[in-house]
Amino acid sequence: MARYGRPRRLTFAADFFDFECELVRRSAAKGRNHDITCFIVYGDRYVVIQKHDYQGSGIYRAPSGGAAPGESIEVAAQREMREETGLDTRLRRFVLDVRLEVRCPDGVIPWRSLVFLAEAVGGTLHIIDRHEIYDVTLMTREQLLGDVERLMVASGWGGFKYRAFLTREFFRALDQFHGRAGTG
Repeated sequence: MARYGRPRRLTFAADFFDFECELVRRSAAKGRNHDITCFIVYGDRYVVIQKHDYQGSGIYRAPSGGAAPGESIEVAAQREMREETGLDTRLRRFVLDVRLEVRCPDGVIPWRSLVFLAEAVGGTLHIIDRHEIYDVTLMTREQLLGDVERLMVASGWGGFKYRAFLTREFFRALDQFHGRAGTG
């Protein structure tokens, strides 16, 4: 916080499908119940990824990943963004600190997302981790808050409802930081 600013703190809860709960459980079993999400500015657009599980759906989201035990948030963010996008990044601002209740049929799994504004400072836009990432591209804020958000919510997936919330709240917080009227 001293380096990147004080984030907005939010909470969110969503009902997840069984297959989504299993993905979260696998991460939690490895000692990870968080993600570091970066909205990477690239010119006048944002870098977004699509995973194999939803390839061809039109759904894209900000890249994210987790810190390994003992790894700093900054180093983890830079490593994960490089693996998923091919870009070297620099964190600019800590925007959101979100507590998520992943609601599963057999109980709730706590999750936390640390959301940053970042900028591309090197590298080339391409996928390094092809096992995890299907596509990487650039989108405008309007695309992310329009068609992509509608597709996420319509999917019924709890994870996408959460990612739609993160995206909307990211841009709302960014507007507040810059003294502009909020977005819908």
